[in-house]
This record gives sequence, structure tokens and C-alpha cells, in this order.
Amino acid sequence: MQNINYQENVKYYGYLLPNQLILATVKQSQTPKYNVPLLLTTLIHFISQQHSQETEQFGFLYKEQFKYFYANPNIILQLKELLACKVMFKEISDFYYPISMLGEEVYLVMKKGSKDQYASKCVDKRYLIEDGGFNRLFNEIQLMQKMNHPKIIHLEELFEGENKFYLILKYLQGQSLHESFNKRQVIFEQEQIQTIMFQLLTALQYMHSLGIMHRDLNPENIMFKYQNTYDELKVVDFGLATSIYAETYPYPKCGTSGYVAPEIANLKDLNQKYDLICDMFSVGCIFYKLLTGKELFPGTDYKEILKLNKKCQINDELLTLYRAPKEAIELIAQLLKINPKERISDQVALQHNYFQSKFQTKRGKFQQNNNKYTPAFQTQNFHPKDNHQQQNFHQEDDIVEEENAYSLKVPVMQNMKTFGQFVCKIKQQVTPTLARRNFKKFYTSDFNSALSPNSPNPLLTENKPSLIINSQNQELVNEINTKNEHQINQMGQINEEQEDQLQQNM
Repeated sequence: MQNINYQENVKYYGYLLPNQLILATVKQSQTPKYNVPLLLTTLIHFISQQHSQETEQFGFLYKEQFKYFYANPNIILQLKELLACKVMFKEISDFYYPISMLGEEVYLVMKKGSKDQYASKCVDKRYLIEDGGFNRLFNEIQLMQKMNHPKIIHLEELFEGENKFYLILKYLQGQSLHESFNKRQVIFEQEQIQTIMFQLLTALQYMHSLGIMHRDLNPENIMFKYQNTYDELKVVDFGLATSIYAETYPYPKCGTSGYVAPEIANLKDLNQKYDLICDMFSVGCIFYKLLTGKELFPGTDYKEILKLNKKCQINDELLTLYRAPKEAIELIAQLLKINPKERISDQVALQHNYFQSKFQTKRGKFQQNNNKYTPAFQTQNFHPKDNHQQQNFHQEDDIVEEENAYSLKVPVMQNMKTFGQFVCKIKQQVTPTLARRNFKKFYTSDFNSALSPNSPNPLLTENKPSLIINSQNQELVNEINTKNEHQINQMGQINEEQEDQLQQNM
């Protein structure tokens, strides 16, 4: 770190309001010298000592140069925590070490001064300039700012570099539900399905209470905190989410084919609004796959899947074939209502009898059947010290444990927060160019063109994200093969027939 010559040595009183940071030479001044808006376009630079990792300075752009202030490290750290996700921080390398690549543009990083690990989602500014990319990114961030729930991925901090944005997220060691299906590593038992569904609906109830609809719920966007553990679920990827209070919905026809509510897939008037209940149809599609292991709309390619999704002809025979519980069949029928007015809400779904049912694991059934033929004296005589293990063995597995909220809670300050005195120093620096901040993800035409035989394949459009990956596109297949099993924000979807074809090609 460069030595700074503090010439001014002017003391300022700092106050943090809900929407601005104020620095004044007089306490509670009505005419403060510096008024910094808390916006995603505001860039703040925190500087730490190299030897101690203590944050001792912060600065912001003022008249085309960075103006720096220093204070007690504890005060600076407190300010940094309160500003997290409200503004962009500068120089991610000052605070995080890169460890490994988790997936495409997603990295595992470690926080300096601790062993805490996080996921860093990198967004290249080059891909945001066109198609309103900045607006989409900022919309995603603003929605995530509003949410703080143990079943929803938590946004920790934001950094802006010269060429990229960095979103620091909670690191999830487990894989996605999509990966669990495709790798055929797990056959979900009924009590596991019940646990997953309860958590998913709980997350949706919270999200919907804030007026936020996800619009892209699918197995890829359901992650688990730990490997082979399904009682700590996280809903991720809010790139297509929107508020129901928005004057117009961005990208009104969007989502992943095979999981889109029919009122969205068949939308004619793009100005017509739909509501939160659209997410419940997607939940029903996920529930169906959990119960059967099959897609609700089992097409062989993107066009066919989307066509079936639009027609919405539901085959419930597989539910009986795979011995789905009667209560589950009743609930899924209410989730998959074509008419959104008849579809069950998350709050009502959580009260359904399905969640009152007790499902025994295969291990429990085996133990119960084994006990019928095993004399009691065998366990008592030969294993007198195993009582504790037996108690753990017989514990109810269908209890959903709420995750402790380890994430930082940023209080909404009703009154001004005084941070004491800061000493100011102006440091000349070139003003970074702020690129255009517009955003868009999927055109409506991209969604509809799949049904047109003469239209170009949207999967082959350069730099366009796709809703589903075509197995015939070898370039995208190679990209899928390189993805790490921990990837947080995959967009693709491969069904079982396509996966078999991929394995033959390899």
C-alpha cells in the first residue's frame, strides 16, 4: 500500500442514512460537504493494511478523483458491513483469495484474514452492454437485497472491477437437484421428497410475501448446502425474477422449457400481467420429477418440450405406477392446474395433508422387519453399549431443521448512525468509465422461435443464453462436460435420453 501524505488533516463526522452516506465537519450539519448516494452505480474503495488485513481507509469518487478517509479500523469495518450489497466495492483482490473454479465464471474464494469460503460469480461487462444486460443484473441484485431467508441464497458483497462485476455469495458444497437426477446417484425416498418440497414451498412463501416471483424454478436452480444432504436447500439464480409491483414485467415470456406455467408459455399480449401463482406450476413440475424421476413434458429436444409445455397435457399415470402416496397425488393435481385461478397457493400447499403424513425410510422399514425375527436378547446380550447409536438410528428423519442464519443482517436505520471522526485525503485517480446499464435476458421472440421450422436455432446464437441445451450442439456439450458439480448458476437442462446420447458420443 502506498504511503499517503495527509496534508489536509480535516476531521469529518460520518452519518449513514438508509439511502445516503453523509460526511460533515460539524455534527448533524444541515449542509454537509459530502453526500454519497447508496446506489449500485456508486463505487467505494476500502483499503486494508497488508500485514494485518485491517481495513483502515475508504474512498469514493468526488469531482473525477477518489477522495479517501481514514479512521479506527473497527469503525471502517462496521461501515463496510453496513454498505454491503448497497453499493459496489472496488478491488476484490484486497479481500478475497481465489482458490478454484467451480463452474463457468463461478469461483471458490477465501476471505482474507479468515478461512471462510464463498462463491464469486463473475459477470463480464462485455456481455452486459447489449440487450439491456446491466438492467437485468441490477434488477437481480436489487431483488436479492430485499431477501434474507435460510432457504434462499444470500448475497454477501458486490465488487466492480475494470472489466467484470463480482457477486460474492454463500458457498454451497452440495450439488443441484438437476445434477442429482442426471448423475443417477440418488433415488429419493418419500420422506426426502417431503423434506425438499416443504423447504421449497417455505422459500416461496417468503419470497411471494415480498411480492417477488422467481419465474425460473427448475431443478438446476435448487441447490443443497452439503453433499448428500437434502435438509438444507437453497433457491438460487434470480436472473429472471421480477416484482409483481413493476409497472411492466421485464421479459414477460421467459423461463426454462418444461417448467414454465402455461399462462406464461401461451402469453399473447406481452403487456398482460400474471401473478405469483405462476411459480406454483413450476413447483408442481419439480414435484412430479421427484416422485417419478421423469420429466412432466418428456420431449427429445427443445422444440418438442416447449410444444408439450404449451399444450400442457398432463399424464398422471406414472404417479400411480411409481407408487406415489395418495396425498402427494392430490397435492400435485392442485399445483398443476392449467387455470391459474384454480391453482393452489404456497400458503395453502404448506397446510396440505401431504405434509402431515409420516413416511418411513427404507432403512427404517428394514430395521422394523428385521426386529420381527430377531430375538430381543441378541441386541441386549451382545451389544450392551450401543444404546446411543440405536437412538440416533431411530430418530425421525422427516423433521425439517431450520438453518441458522449465519449471514450478516444489515439493519434498516431509522435514525442517523454516527461513525465518529474521519480524516480526509484526496488521492488523484483516473475516473473509471461506467458502462451503459441496460439489461435483458431472453427476447420473447427467442422463446417463440423454437416452434418455427424456418427460424434459427436460439441455442446457436452467439452470446445468447439458452433455455435448454441441445445434445446435437457439440460445442455446448463440451462446455457442459467441463462444468464442475458445484456450479451455482447453470442455465442448461439435459433430459435422460440426451444424457445417454452424450455418454455414447464420449
